[in-house]
Amino acid sequence: MSTQIQEKKKEYPLLWWGKDEIRHFNGRPVDNCNLPYICRHIQYNPYLEPLDQSKYNESPLIFVSIYQADDSISAFNKPEDLPPLKDVDAGKKAWILYGWEAPKWFEQKKTAVINKFTYRFNYLPSSDFVYPYFDSSIFDIILSPPPATLEYKKAMQKEGFNGGEKLAPIAWIVSNCHSFNGREYYVYQLQKYIKIDIYGHCSNRNRDWPTHADGTSLTDLEITSAYRFYLAFENSNCDFYVTEKLKRTYEAATIPIVDGPNDYGPFAATHNALIQADQYSPKQLAALVKELDGNDEKYQERLQYKYPKDPTHKPTVNDLSPVFVRQWTNRNQSADYLSWPPVYDESMCRSCKLAHDVSEGIVKLDPTKRLAPDASCLQKKHYHFTWVMEYHWRWVLLALTLIAMISFALYRKRRTWVPRVRAKLLQRWHSGKDYIPLPAFMNDSKSLNSLWRN
Repeated sequence: MSTQIQEKKKEYPLLWWGKDEIRHFNGRPVDNCNLPYICRHIQYNPYLEPLDQSKYNESPLIFVSIYQADDSISAFNKPEDLPPLKDVDAGKKAWILYGWEAPKWFEQKKTAVINKFTYRFNYLPSSDFVYPYFDSSIFDIILSPPPATLEYKKAMQKEGFNGGEKLAPIAWIVSNCHSFNGREYYVYQLQKYIKIDIYGHCSNRNRDWPTHADGTSLTDLEITSAYRFYLAFENSNCDFYVTEKLKRTYEAATIPIVDGPNDYGPFAATHNALIQADQYSPKQLAALVKELDGNDEKYQERLQYKYPKDPTHKPTVNDLSPVFVRQWTNRNQSADYLSWPPVYDESMCRSCKLAHDVSEGIVKLDPTKRLAPDASCLQKKHYHFTWVMEYHWRWVLLALTLIAMISFALYRKRRTWVPRVRAKLLQRWHSGKDYIPLPAFMNDSKSLNSLWRN
């Protein structure tokens, strides 16, 4: 009986630089890419330990997490916050900007830092290493049986969780209480026209987190499944920035009301699967929700992928939007901390391949290749719905009225005192010279008014 000894594959480090912990995969190998070598994630924190020069020298790619840009930890403010730039300028290293957050709070504030990076590793299809929130598993999620029936949703509106307060037509689970785009201001306006159940940790929540009979908390999916509509509002309005919120509504068989990028085509399962808030004022949106909520047939039309009118028909990919299908077919990797797919041309495997190719001299890094800031984000989109803006026209009108009244009073007074002052100044100017006394009419207000008009 012979024992075959498997040759150990050569290993290349992928160096992660900075405060942001990568405990999810620190030390994990990238070893299922069908490559004759492997890579391994290694973290270096310049604030806790001295630089291991040997590891640094062996790592042509330096990953820097976008989360370090958070102003609260004052990242990127000192030279030691970043690796030595001279190695990038010399073509020995490449910095990779890594993260799934929208670029609004980093790339548009730290332009000088962005220009130091060579590659981008995030959710954008145009990124050097694409790591989106969605992948081809979205088809299984959408086409799977719904976790709740239409009858259950209607019953929950009347009965509530555990026989408690009735449910509103719309639910919103929120944790980011002060979003970059001001989505909470839009929701505040929407609440004027329709009831919304808000869960989470923000001060505007109006529902406690529900529990099961045994006291355990319901999951986000269980809560979403009990509602007929859900606010899948992103915290930023940036191109292609659509997160797990929308994915959850597809799984829950709940109509999503979305606000994010301008183009939701790649994310719309069918032509009418979602409601884009951009297309309606808060009052119009509330009216649409009420219309659909009161008409089961129209409501079901928007959820044909979950509740087909023909109960014998099992929805397939052919029932979905062609744009949606093309976007996510063969997309084998999503933002999952713990797994990489067995395809070498996707994100983690591609970065491993690049590390190998640079280390072995197969590829030379271009020191002139640098990132430009992603300026796709719409700044403070919903801030015009703030309390100040809601009432500011009243204050502006009041201020304009006061200004008009004061101006009119000053104008009337000016007609009298300006000629008088002018005459007095002339009198003083002639003092000591050939002084000419003022005519009597110059001391008469009516005469002065007549003189002013002329």
